[in-house]
Amino acid sequence: MLRDLRFAARGLARTPGFTVVAILSLALGIMATTAIYSVVHAVILDPFPYKDVNNLMSVRIVNTAQRGGRTNYSIDQFVEIAGRNSIFEGVLASTISDVIWTGDGEPRRLRGNHGTFNTFEVMGVPALIGRTVRSDDGRPGAEPVVVLGYRFWQREFGGDANVLGRRLRLNDTVRTVVGVMPKRFMWRGADVYLPIPFQRGTIVENVRSVHLLGRLKPGITEARAEADLTPIIADLKKREPAQFPDSWRVGLLPFTQTFPSQIAGDIWGLLGAVVLLLLIACANVSNLLLSRAAARQREMTVRTALGASRTRLVRQLLTESLLLAGGAGALGVVLAYAGLPAILALVPPNTIPDEADIRLNGSVLMFTLIVSAAASVACGLAPALHTSRRDLAASMREVSRSLAGSSRQAILRKTLVVVEVALALVLLSGSGTLVRAFTAMQRVTLDVPPDHVLTMRIPLTPQRYPDATRRIAFFNDLLPRVTAVPGVAAAALNSGLHPLGNMAAAAEVPGEPPVTEPVEIHQISAGYADAVGLKLAAGRFLSDGDVSSRRPVAVVNERFVRARLSSGAPLGRLVRVPRLKDPPFLAANYTFEIVGVMHDALNDGLTDPIVPEVYVPFTATGMANLLVVRTSTDAAAVARAVAAQVYAIDPGQPVTSVNTLETILKDTAFATPRFNLVLLSFFAVAGLVLAVVGVYGVMSSAVAQERQEIGIRVALGAGEGQIARMVISRGGRLLLVGIAVGLAGSIAAGRLLAQEFWRAAAFDPVAFTEVSLLLLTTGVLACALPARRAMRVDPIVVLRHD
Repeated sequence: MLRDLRFAARGLARTPGFTVVAILSLALGIMATTAIYSVVHAVILDPFPYKDVNNLMSVRIVNTAQRGGRTNYSIDQFVEIAGRNSIFEGVLASTISDVIWTGDGEPRRLRGNHGTFNTFEVMGVPALIGRTVRSDDGRPGAEPVVVLGYRFWQREFGGDANVLGRRLRLNDTVRTVVGVMPKRFMWRGADVYLPIPFQRGTIVENVRSVHLLGRLKPGITEARAEADLTPIIADLKKREPAQFPDSWRVGLLPFTQTFPSQIAGDIWGLLGAVVLLLLIACANVSNLLLSRAAARQREMTVRTALGASRTRLVRQLLTESLLLAGGAGALGVVLAYAGLPAILALVPPNTIPDEADIRLNGSVLMFTLIVSAAASVACGLAPALHTSRRDLAASMREVSRSLAGSSRQAILRKTLVVVEVALALVLLSGSGTLVRAFTAMQRVTLDVPPDHVLTMRIPLTPQRYPDATRRIAFFNDLLPRVTAVPGVAAAALNSGLHPLGNMAAAAEVPGEPPVTEPVEIHQISAGYADAVGLKLAAGRFLSDGDVSSRRPVAVVNERFVRARLSSGAPLGRLVRVPRLKDPPFLAANYTFEIVGVMHDALNDGLTDPIVPEVYVPFTATGMANLLVVRTSTDAAAVARAVAAQVYAIDPGQPVTSVNTLETILKDTAFATPRFNLVLLSFFAVAGLVLAVVGVYGVMSSAVAQERQEIGIRVALGAGEGQIARMVISRGGRLLLVGIAVGLAGSIAAGRLLAQEFWRAAAFDPVAFTEVSLLLLTTGVLACALPARRAMRVDPIVVLRHD
């Protein structure tokens, strides 16, 4: 083996051009595969650092009559399940909460996680510095404590270990910092972890519902878990029938399924794309090795004649391909390391687990090693078997004719080029389809230019604003102030925002059949339609008087009328929203009279159909806190002036999530398509380059093989144009065959894209035609240089040599 390695190294060093092209081709495929697999490993295969994560289970109740389920419970429900179950070693509660940090500069909103005192014990992760929460911290009279998240610690305190013992005012409660969690401990993505006691009938820090997570005891089966939990849920349903569906089933949901990546399907799709790129690279290098083998046919024939076994020759040739793959693997890892930050910059916000640590770790490098080894076999096996064949007579005849390769080798090389072209076309057609779909998405017109819509969330703390009356008074004071700011055309309040969606809840229309599908509920002020450009279709919109007097009136959209009202005029009909009477809304009246109908507008994202929606006065609950401002100038320019109006009313009230609608769309609706488009386009262009190199290599080899035939044709009077057309037409036939074969693959890939991407056609004939012409054009251009070389063949020199 060592002799083979030395011999292979010397041989590759003697042909630096071949070696560089082969290594770069393979390195390109290995780089892309390594980079994407590092994302797959960190985001899908091993995203969480918690102890025995497969034993962490959420309790899920599903409605057997429709899709979906719940893993969140009220405080009383959590206490019941945690106390009565016999399948968990420990049960914890967690939240995603607004936590207001005051007393240290401007008030700031933090992402908090209110949890039970056993949270860190159940998760099985110790603190990085200091300690986690202990049971003693929950005893009566104990000093309130807080544990910091790693990113928050780094951002706000610069990683200073002296933060331990510091006292922070959080939600108007002074808490002592007792520990900092490790970098990958990002349970619910929290900045701060606040332990609070959960007791029946008690609401602490306005936490009303929690996620329930338990660590399963050894040996507990799904059937045993269902049998244990069913009577508990049945008892809860008897006490609170409205909180549970009529037809239900309880079971366990694994942690990885409870908190999956939102782009897992996209990542698997990209991994499939890079596998195609790697196959193109392997076919390309295999072609190069076949070309190199043709030049070494005399050597192999003589060695065979002298007694070398076929196994010995195959081993030596495979050693050369292994050496190439090893060099390509090393270079691929370096390129992947350099390119990974660019990929991470494209990952859409809030689409992967916060705990995911995307990097080239040991598992990823082991995968790269396996890929490199497989690539070496894929590239070198066919050339090695072909070159080491035992037909000495045929080999000697080929050598004596000074051919650059046998006819069987030529067929094999052409086949590989057809495969390269077909695979490159699949990547190109997929990229072209995404380009057209993404362009269509960006052309979606909204009623108001998104760069003229400013949004900011104003989370009123329950300590300062404990009831609806105070919250309503705050916003009634704020809205006129904001409207008076120079550059502001309209200002309003809502609980969500068009076109991104809002709270979904069941709605009932008396006299109509019950419908289980939820509708969107907008809790708005009177100016909301003007702020986002909604148009009235019938009746009227909510007035200032409706909102200020908490009049039980509502406006619906046309989709609601079509879906929920079977007959009769919609105006004057009643609609009930039972969810609004429950905590935290506690509306005095949840039945509203329809006084207007709005024209349909996008309300569930740019990629989904319009859904039924109901607009009610925000004063019905006082829970809306999203300020929506339409500006006559650039929205970002007035953000500070608008926020100043909040501070003028309450200097201790934080303003969060200040963004224009344009920025929000870029970070949400456009982010995942852009992630797919950029990466797939890069892989497609790389595949195109490799395919063109393959076409060039085959045509160059063909010209070398047919020098005698070309010389005879020239001697018999063939012109340069005829010779050029002959070479280009042969290359063109290979391209056309590859395009025909790639058609089937493009249709299959298009069906997958159509499932994942909005408005992506299962087969886009325009995109396929465009990329086919691109591939055909570049391929023909690749044939131009070999054609030019053929035109310059001197028949006298060729015939004299032969």
